[in-house]
Amino acid sequence: MAMDDERQVNEQETTGPEREPLSVPPGESKSPGVGRKPEEKAQGNSPRETGKKRLLPPIRHLPRLLILLAVVLVVVVLTTMEDGNHFVTLRRWLMYGDSGTGENEYAYVADNNNRFAMLGDGLLVANQNTIQLLDDDGTIRYTTSVSMSAPMISASGDMAAICDIGGTSIYLVDESGVRRTMKTSNGLRYYSARLNSSGWLAVTEEKNGYKASVSVYNSSGELVFSFDSYDNYISDALVTEDCQSVVAVGLGAQDGTFGSTLLVYDLSEAALTASCQIQDGLPMDIACGRNDRILALCDTRLAMADQEGNLLLDYPYGSLYLHNYALGGDNFSALLLGKYQAGNICELTTFDQEGQEIASLEINEEVLDMSAAGGYLAVLYSDSLVIYNRDLEEHAQLVGTDYAGHVIMESDGTALVIAGTAAWRFLP
Repeated sequence: MAMDDERQVNEQETTGPEREPLSVPPGESKSPGVGRKPEEKAQGNSPRETGKKRLLPPIRHLPRLLILLAVVLVVVVLTTMEDGNHFVTLRRWLMYGDSGTGENEYAYVADNNNRFAMLGDGLLVANQNTIQLLDDDGTIRYTTSVSMSAPMISASGDMAAICDIGGTSIYLVDESGVRRTMKTSNGLRYYSARLNSSGWLAVTEEKNGYKASVSVYNSSGELVFSFDSYDNYISDALVTEDCQSVVAVGLGAQDGTFGSTLLVYDLSEAALTASCQIQDGLPMDIACGRNDRILALCDTRLAMADQEGNLLLDYPYGSLYLHNYALGGDNFSALLLGKYQAGNICELTTFDQEGQEIASLEINEEVLDMSAAGGYLAVLYSDSLVIYNRDLEEHAQLVGTDYAGHVIMESDGTALVIAGTAAWRFLP
């Protein structure tokens, strides 16, 4: 009998009670209550009330939600404090651990012609005979045999261009090896090859019948712009950070004296849109910073212009000598000038993106190298490394650099110290 009763209950739950048909007799309108049992109205299952119930999260999800909100709050606070330096410190600690010098190091063969750059998480080393990418565990990821006389590296993230200045070859490499090799024809020469942060490449080269030629390739390696200069010698070129224009350095005479001109070409219209003259200065290095600023380091002055051709900074060295510089900071550049050509009495000065002087610091030690990235400036002395912020306030110091001669500052606040046969990372 119990089993029969249970079977009857199950059948009632399955079939349910009979419902009245939903058809409406002629002459009557269908009302919202038709087809709904009185009990459902009493329970208050209206769409509005049902929506309110769904907005309330289950209690079991509250701990996870609170943790997520706490993490977001911490990230926001660290990012806004001290221009995001605390967040950079947290990220650096998560990647590398405690402060000090890294246990692993990059090892390579000593060569006075070695050129260095960071490529992804590896160290790119190029000289006259080889191109190598090294891992920090001492292994060589790849080696390529080349023949160059004066290699120059322009690196951007996970891609680099290695140009033989005055030679006939350009090698485009990534973390897996050589992606593409470019060659000139008829014995012509390359003058420069530069990558911007988006991987766009500007190549300046010699061309028959013209004084120079400039070509621009996008990040996929496609030629998107080219022009031949018949009235200006072009020594260098760089694509702007927005990938809308290319800045070329033109050389020539101005009012009977040597001078240079920054030429801005629009990539889409292939037209000259602006120019800025630099009186009595030979540009040795150029860079494009934030806010469309163009930096030109010359033998006699530091110049800064915008893409409309307005000269924002013309800082002549006067009777001082250029000892070193750094143009890679996010919102600043640095200049080291000395009273004597071979002396150690120098003045270190930083400038913002509007051409205004930020800070100045007198230095009485020999400076071997300088590098800027993010909000930091690394200055390598004879036996120590000091990392400053843009206000030239000391951020960190490493004593004992084992005869290192070069330094590469990274935007996360770490610095790669480079010696004759090995390089290691300094973690402030």
